[in-house]
Amino acid sequence: MTTRPLALLLLLASPLAAEEAPKCPVDSQPVVSLGFGSRYTDDSKNRSDFDEDSDKAVTAALKPIDDFITDLARQTNILNTPETKPAEAQKAATCVLDVILAWAKADALSDLKTQGANLSAPSRVGGIAFAYAAALKVVPDPEGKSEIEAWLLARSQQAMAFFDTEAPPRASQNNLRAWAGLAVTRVGLTLDDPALIDWGAETLRLVACTAEADGSLPNEMWRGKLALHYQLHAVAPLVTTAALLRDQRPDLFTICDRALPRIVRFTLDGLDDPAAVETITGEKQTVGGTRKARDFELAWLPAYLTLDPDPKIAALLDSIRELGNSKLGGDQRLLWPDAAADEPADG
Repeated sequence: MTTRPLALLLLLASPLAAEEAPKCPVDSQPVVSLGFGSRYTDDSKNRSDFDEDSDKAVTAALKPIDDFITDLARQTNILNTPETKPAEAQKAATCVLDVILAWAKADALSDLKTQGANLSAPSRVGGIAFAYAAALKVVPDPEGKSEIEAWLLARSQQAMAFFDTEAPPRASQNNLRAWAGLAVTRVGLTLDDPALIDWGAETLRLVACTAEADGSLPNEMWRGKLALHYQLHAVAPLVTTAALLRDQRPDLFTICDRALPRIVRFTLDGLDDPAAVETITGEKQTVGGTRKARDFELAWLPAYLTLDPDPKIAALLDSIRELGNSKLGGDQRLLWPDAAADEPADG
C-alpha cells in the first residue's frame, strides 16, 4: 500500500470524528503571527515534490489554527443539529462566541509574514466565520459582536488585498484563491457587506471560468501527480460559495457555459478513473481509481446538491460515513439538510 505524504493527509481540513466528545477550545492561544516557507523542494517546478522537513514545519505552524477550527466545527455541529436542546445550543454558542472574541481581541492572524502564510490563512478564517454565523442564530446580539465583526472584516480585507495585488499568478486564480473567496463570502453574508459578497462572487467567476471544455482546471492540472488532488481541493470552496450565494447570485452556477457543473463532473469522473487526468499530466495521480478520496474531501457534495440534485451524485452520499470539514463549517449534512430534494438553480 502506498503511503501518502503528510501534506496530502493534512492539506484539507481534518475529518471530524463523531464519536469524540466536543470540547470548547477555551485554552486555545490566538495565533497572531504566522510565517513559513514552502512544503515543496526548491527544484520542484510544478510544486508536486514534497520536502519532508519543510512539509512537517508547515504542518506544525498551522496545527494550532487547524486544531482551533476543528474544535469550533464540533461546536457548530451541535448548533446545526435540529435535536439539540436549547440549553445545549446556548452552551455551544457561548463557547464559540467567547473563543472567537479572544482571537479577535488578540488581532489573530494579522501578522502574516510570508507568502505561504498569506495563502493559507484565509481558509482558516473561513472556518471561524462559519462557526460565528452558526452561533449568531442562537445568540444574535452577543457581547463583543462589534469587535468580532471588525476583526473578521479586517481579515477579509487582508485576504482580498493579497490575492488582488501580491499573490503569484497561478495562486491568484487557483484553489487557494477559491478558499479565500469562500471565506470572504461567508464573512460578507454575516456582515451584510456588499463589497465582500461581490469579491467572493467574482472570485468564483474568476476561478471557475478558467476551466477547460472538459472541466479540468489548468491551474491545478500543472501540478503533475497532484493535479486531481488539487482539482478536488478547488471544488470544495467553489461549490460551497455558489451554494451560499444561490439566492443572491443564481447565475454563478451557470456562468461560462456551466463551468461549475463541468468542473464537478470532471472531478468525480477522475475519482472513478483518473485516466483523463493522467493523459493531461502524463503522470499517475495520487488519488482516483483504487486510491479513493477520503470522506471529508467529498464534504462539499450536499452543498452541490442544493444547486443540482443529480441522482447519481446524490447516490454517492449513501456510501460516505462522514461529511465533516472544519473549513466548510463542520458536518455538511447538517449545514445543507435534505440537499438532494432541493430544486436546481435557475439559468
